Amino acid sequence: MIELFSAGITSIDIIVVYSLLQVKEGKLALALWTSLLNMLFPFLGFITGEFSMYFFTSWSSLLSGILLALIGIHMLLQDNETVSESKQLPPFVIALAVCLDTFSVSVSFGMLQMDKFIFILASGIFAFTLAYLSLTLKGILGFKTGHRLRRFAGLVLLIMGVLSCIR
Repeated sequence: MIELFSAGITSIDIIVVYSLLQVKEGKLALALWTSLLNMLFPFLGFITGEFSMYFFTSWSSLLSGILLALIGIHMLLQDNETVSESKQLPPFVIALAVCLDTFSVSVSFGMLQMDKFIFILASGIFAFTLAYLSLTLKGILGFKTGHRLRRFAGLVLLIMGVLSCIR
């Protein structure tokens, strides 16, 4: 269950970024790339986390907690600098920029030995759904900035990091 919650939280930045983009064509391609990369990076992150766990067995919980907390703090302090014009960038580049952070989060999740399959599958499904809905319904969503949403996700990651350090 924590895997589904974590996948949802790590996908919130997709809503923030994609609701601010001006994409007229290629919405489905962008959503598909986002979904694919949002599954590939967590997979690589899990492998890295599991691999590093063998080297840092006694420290893995503390290290993963610190990583999650730092990512949460980064999201809390991050500026609202977002790409507002996507005509010059291909969908793969936009999706790559949005999904790259899932690698670092997944390293922590791999160290915590979360269920890899459930998290990766949920990440892909959440990414596709949120990307496509954000791109097609952004007028209805009414986001001027994704500041509040990003702060919420950062706070949740910070809390998860602190709790995993205590655990």
